[in-house]
Amino acid sequence: MAVDFSLLPPEQPEPDDPPSLFVWTVVFFALALAGVFATLLLWSKNLPTDTWKFRTTLILFPVGIPALLVLRLHSRYEGRKESVEMGNEAAGQFNNRVFDAAAIPLALIAGAYRFSATQKENTVEAIRTGSLKLDTKDPIARDGEQVKARWLVVPGVPLRSGSKRDDRERHCKVATWLFDELLDELASQIQTLHPQLDLVVHLLISNRLTFQENEVLWNASWQKHSLRHASRVDATKDFSDFNSLDRWLDQVIEGQGRQVRLIVAVQLHPLLSSSPPAGAAEAGVALLLMPDALAGQHDVTRTARLYRPVRAAFAKSNDALSNALKWAGVVAAEIPSGWQTGLDATQAGALREPAVRLGLTARPSDLDQSVGYAGVAAPWLAVACAAESLTGDVRNQIILARHAESVDCAVLSAPREPA
Repeated sequence: MAVDFSLLPPEQPEPDDPPSLFVWTVVFFALALAGVFATLLLWSKNLPTDTWKFRTTLILFPVGIPALLVLRLHSRYEGRKESVEMGNEAAGQFNNRVFDAAAIPLALIAGAYRFSATQKENTVEAIRTGSLKLDTKDPIARDGEQVKARWLVVPGVPLRSGSKRDDRERHCKVATWLFDELLDELASQIQTLHPQLDLVVHLLISNRLTFQENEVLWNASWQKHSLRHASRVDATKDFSDFNSLDRWLDQVIEGQGRQVRLIVAVQLHPLLSSSPPAGAAEAGVALLLMPDALAGQHDVTRTARLYRPVRAAFAKSNDALSNALKWAGVVAAEIPSGWQTGLDATQAGALREPAVRLGLTARPSDLDQSVGYAGVAAPWLAVACAAESLTGDVRNQIILARHAESVDCAVLSAPREPA
């Protein structure tokens, strides 16, 4: 639901031009006096003037007709005012229903990520303190050049120059290692899910293997961890970016999409036969998500609430930022930090001015500068890092991810504390 606020019925200003009390008081008495003179002038000389009919006529017509005219004028004004009030009330109720529906969040049950085989490097603290940096490295490929990139150095997986076939073999081993690492961290949360909850796995993998080959590796790791049944493993790219969350939330509003979804995103690059792209990183991310109401219904512990993302062109980034805050029900001052990925210097600069106008003064941590750009895993890595950043004092994080010539904005919030 890409809600266009300009299409929602606006509240109309109440009319502020009531009839002038002074003017119409003067008009009333003028008309009344004119009526008296007219009555006296037109009263037949053959009719007596000391009867009740004369006195009634002398009072009723000179006073009644001007009073009817003035009251009618005030009645029209009050009618217009009441009509605007009723219209505003109806528009407000409709807008509130739209807003309440669109502001329903997803519950993040758990998340895991790996961009290094060294466990102490897989932390947001390492990123924020600057201890983790994207350095220029010597190539592994024979004909490669030095490249500023990050790749996974997995124990037992040799790194020596080779062919595309060697890259396939490496990707097979590294993908297996990543799947095991991610499931090691998520296994307990997956096992505690109610058996009646439908679990769907979405594999978003970019490597030298086919989907079928990746699926075989994934199923082997799933069975190795003795995990509960998943209704299906999805090969589609429906969850390739944040817009997929927007569509999922629309389904929730319609009474559908009541599943638990495990989004697994893995980005690997050729390393042995050629060098990876400059600024790139290899990474794996897994996020366990479900509709927030469904989590509450089954008493599932939440790590965070992920609110509806907003996509907008960089020229309209103010709309994306402000609407993302609206869905989360927070103000800019309540967001001390955030995470961004995929943005170059020009795009980040285009976001800076509208962010400052809204009061978002803290600069988001740039994953591309420390970890590197993680390709298909990049936006989901930002979500995982944002979730890990939440503490008792830091209750909200904003996430910014580039999609083509647009930016996706979303707010991640800590679960509400019980009253």
